[in-house]
Amino acid sequence: MDLHVSQFLVQLDPVTGLPNRQRFVQDFSGYVTQSGSLVMVTLADAKHFNEILRALGHEWSDDFVCEGAARIRAAIPKSATLYHVSVLSFAFLHSGPIAQLAAAIQAKFISPIFCQDIPVMPRIGIGAINCVSLNVSEALRACLVAAQESRGLAQGWAVYDPTKDSAHRRGFVILSQLSSALASGDQLRLAFQPKMDFASGRLAGAEALLRWVHPTLGAISPAEFIPLAETTDHVHQLTAWVLNAALAQGAAWRRDGLNIPISINVSPLNLSQRGFAAGFIELLDRRAVSPGDVELEFTEGVLATNNDIVVSELAELRAQNINVALDDFGTGFSNLGYISRLPANILKIDRSLVLPIAADRRSALVVQSLIALAHELDYRVVAEGIETAAVYAALKSWGCDDAQGYFISRPLTAPDFALFAAPYTVSAAA
Repeated sequence: MDLHVSQFLVQLDPVTGLPNRQRFVQDFSGYVTQSGSLVMVTLADAKHFNEILRALGHEWSDDFVCEGAARIRAAIPKSATLYHVSVLSFAFLHSGPIAQLAAAIQAKFISPIFCQDIPVMPRIGIGAINCVSLNVSEALRACLVAAQESRGLAQGWAVYDPTKDSAHRRGFVILSQLSSALASGDQLRLAFQPKMDFASGRLAGAEALLRWVHPTLGAISPAEFIPLAETTDHVHQLTAWVLNAALAQGAAWRRDGLNIPISINVSPLNLSQRGFAAGFIELLDRRAVSPGDVELEFTEGVLATNNDIVVSELAELRAQNINVALDDFGTGFSNLGYISRLPANILKIDRSLVLPIAADRRSALVVQSLIALAHELDYRVVAEGIETAAVYAALKSWGCDDAQGYFISRPLTAPDFALFAAPYTVSAAA
């Protein structure tokens, strides 16, 4: 085989026989400068594709991709060159109206694709961008962003919008900077929010809350960077940092005579790894921390995982008398059946349920009933997001155990928390 033929074959996708991404890049020499639009069609989102792949195996995927390519080819002008630019994505140049083209493509995907006699419904995305002197890689990325966005739109197609893309770009920057933040020693820090015991009025503990102050981006909300971290291995590094920092602060307070139980937020993904509980127990032993001095909080996402590993890890923590709290209950995956079986002993009611109870009778009834049910299941109940005296009084009258929220205190720095705690005697009930 001569060199020319070999190079030609390298630029063809082996499954569809179409020119591949390498050929696309070569054809446009780094820039897409022709008039009209670059259009991308994706056959499925990655999650959908992986679910089917797990169910049917790899053999079906060639049928799915080849049939998808044939349907796109039949919908677009014969003069257009169709490129297979990634496993599920196809791109081509188009000079006419996008709406009419998108309708033609969508019409080809009304019926399922048969993969070894099994009907599979594609979930196509159609994205486009005006190609006026665009870098090839940037053009493909922008089209992919638009194609992903199109799945949430009634029309089923989207033209790239740079303002909407800014969030994706920021997310990439944040993820790329997490490693340096972990290594910096001064970007990540903890704040501590007090928890109060309703019955005694004493301080029941502190919840450690992760904060990130970036040197150029400024303060980045954990609601923004933690979900991003949970898409990568960074989540395990963040968890290790938080555990070590919180335990170190607890030890420093104890040396100063302030014995404060600390609650630490941990990602549900940590529980999906065998050995997490054993590693944490070893860390407590190394730092000479009593299991009763810490509480691990997991969000309701742990209910979605509900697998044998998760339950086993939680059970191991509880067997060592480590308090386990189900955080943010009332959002997402709330299921009373789960809490009757989950190895946990603390239930934290989400602020979205707590906030309206003073003004809304139905909300009040839900929270009151939830407190009673949780107590029947031997949970200690914490109410989050308390912001008014009326809400505090209602929860106290219903027998809620612990209170947390701005009505008591905002999250504080470690020195400020020590000042806040000074007038109180810490409750042994936490």
